Amino acid sequence: MIDPTKITNYNRTEAELEEFLMFAILVAGKTAKTQAQKLENFLNPMMSTMGLTPFGVLEQMIKTASLGTQMKFARLGQYKRIETAFRQILTFKGDLKKVSVQDLESVKGIGSKTARFFILHSRKDARHAVLDVHILKWLREQGYSAPKQTPTKKKYAVLEAIFLTEAWKHEMTPADLDLMIWKSFSQKTLA
Repeated sequence: MIDPTKITNYNRTEAELEEFLMFAILVAGKTAKTQAQKLENFLNPMMSTMGLTPFGVLEQMIKTASLGTQMKFARLGQYKRIETAFRQILTFKGDLKKVSVQDLESVKGIGSKTARFFILHSRKDARHAVLDVHILKWLREQGYSAPKQTPTKKKYAVLEAIFLTEAWKHEMTPADLDLMIWKSFSQKTLA
């Protein structure tokens, strides 16, 4: 199961990358802990009884025409967007260690933030920024003009460059700075 507090892992197996990509799609705009549990509930029955990988589960559900039903049973939400994305990511089977941001963004239902989230927390030398509400708020607190919601591609690139510079200034990897910010805002929310 995905642990949202320990999201960065540069040594994931292909099956773990499959699960992490599915989590990245599910978590967009949602609570990480809740979505991690929902994904576990969605995948685990078939993974444990049939010995399938996460993408194997998707392929089996598509083959038996039960993907939509199983998604609703697990209460994944945003059914049309997620089902479309789940079907399309199967084209990356076996290539998740090499898939690019552009490849991921070609999937309907995966945007700039989701693509970068997957790569940033899966590859040691990734130089990307996941511009979620926490990062944008942190950038505003640092004195930058950042919107409250994820920006469009052009503005995204500008803010991504600023975030990467800030990571360098703090002598942190982008993934470590991202996680530090996420944890600090999560603790404030829980307090």
